[in-house]
Amino acid sequence: MTLKNKKIMLLITLVLIIVIACLYQYNQNRFEVKNKEIIKVGIIFNEAGLGDKSFNDLCYDGILKAQEKLGIEFDYCQSKTEGDYETLGRKYAKTKKYNLIISVGGEQEKAVIKISKEFPNQKFTLIDSNIELPNVSSICTSWSEQTFLNGVIAGLSITNNSKQENKPMAGVILGKDLEHLRQGAIGFEAGVRYINPNIKTVVAVVDDFSNPAKAKEIALLMYKKGAQYIQQLAGESGFGVFAAAKEADKYAFGVDGNQNFFDPDYIVSTATRYANEIIYKEIEGIKNSTWSPGVHKLGLKENVIGYEVEGSNVKIDSNIIETVEQIKTSVINKEIVIPSTYEGLDTWITKNKYKS
Repeated sequence: MTLKNKKIMLLITLVLIIVIACLYQYNQNRFEVKNKEIIKVGIIFNEAGLGDKSFNDLCYDGILKAQEKLGIEFDYCQSKTEGDYETLGRKYAKTKKYNLIISVGGEQEKAVIKISKEFPNQKFTLIDSNIELPNVSSICTSWSEQTFLNGVIAGLSITNNSKQENKPMAGVILGKDLEHLRQGAIGFEAGVRYINPNIKTVVAVVDDFSNPAKAKEIALLMYKKGAQYIQQLAGESGFGVFAAAKEADKYAFGVDGNQNFFDPDYIVSTATRYANEIIYKEIEGIKNSTWSPGVHKLGLKENVIGYEVEGSNVKIDSNIIETVEQIKTSVINKEIVIPSTYEGLDTWITKNKYKS
């Protein structure tokens, strides 16, 4: 081989080495960027857990949507007892691999407060709470607004029904005695008594989100005592309320995801809360670097909560729906401000009465 040819071959070899090195570095960079773009989320469900056909299932739908549309990865776990919240949260935080840890339910507030202080660089989202911490996004939906319109429907229906007894009554059944669920009970009662202050509203607690049999017993007793409508805020236990409504030939209201389809002849409406969209937007905020800590209050105005009659076979007079929509607009415009404590409820009732 001539000297000239040797120089050409050497030059070609050098060019090939440079090209291969550049391609290798490009692929390495692309791999590193790709890895950096993958968001990893850990989610801790409350004791009711997956399969509650309500709050937890909606949250799971939200994270599945984030997986599909945002390309995230996620792990989830479910507590068996209230004591598990802290253990599970700390287990996730210790790994330092999650961009966001989501705790489902205000029951986890104490655990999140403690763990978030131990891991100040870890981002947390807590649903149904209003704590102010530098690394926690605390989602606080207005439970009193969420159930108020179902209360209005019950109040109007009872009042318009001339066959009702002299002492009309409605009820609310909670899964557990938690602050946000109490606010839901207050909202429902405020809606009922806004229409008719003479309608008595009774409240009972199952003390278990996963005991439909016990909830059914409580609901049947309420119906026997004169309740015509019961708003359930009890997770999976709420299906016992639906069963009782059917047995007693009375009516019930669902909560969170549209539950009208489960027993359309006896479920009048659902006090909806789109927890799936809340979860999705929290993860989207991480993806877009717009996630922020602090208390985030959401209500009818933000279209996160509302009421839904679709899927129900229970006949509701069109005039009732028209009235409910007018009242809904008044709530959004702050012309009606619903109380969130029992202390203020009676005073509110005396000052606020629907004028037909």
